[in-house]
Amino acid sequence: MRRTKQESLETRAKLLDAALDVFSEKNFSNASLTEISARAGMSKGALYWHFRNKNDLLLRLVEEICRRSEEGAKNAFGSPACAQSVRSYYMDAYLRLKEGDVKKKVYMIMMKRDEWPADIQQSVERVIKESMGREKAMIEEAIANGQKKGLLRSDVSPTAVAVLVSSIFHGLSVMLLAGMLPPEFPEYTDILFDALKRELTESDAAR
Repeated sequence: MRRTKQESLETRAKLLDAALDVFSEKNFSNASLTEISARAGMSKGALYWHFRNKNDLLLRLVEEICRRSEEGAKNAFGSPACAQSVRSYYMDAYLRLKEGDVKKKVYMIMMKRDEWPADIQQSVERVIKESMGREKAMIEEAIANGQKKGLLRSDVSPTAVAVLVSSIFHGLSVMLLAGMLPPEFPEYTDILFDALKRELTESDAAR
């Protein structure tokens, strides 16, 4: 029976979800395609239909994680993007770290990257770097839009703000997932954003 495109996409999604579980639980060398396909309730042949090998599966998993993250940011930022939407997105993202375990699984996978084959390490780093670049571009657009409307200081570089916001968010997220910050930390992020807002809106004379 010929499978529809939708069924194929659903099969691929199940395999990626299973891969997320297995790669987060085991070292790369111990994670088997047999177990991943079994977790997904699929045959090993179905897995090979979608992915060339284990290296390819890991790379496609990282690509999918980045795609979902970018899609969430794009929807949250809106069009045109605004500074308030950036704040809301990252505030919600911090709170979601407490509620779901997907980010924790991603963190566990990335903590084991030193044992990946060199070519996969390079490919994954490229995918993540490109994804973060697109995320920063969305933040830059939001800040630039605020400046055009006269809501934010015009003497501040949107690029610098984007790098700062992205770096703070991702750095603190890793620390939170690693258990280096108190569980209630996400509730304190208002302080960070309030400080940034003051810096972006107050004139030199007012500060």
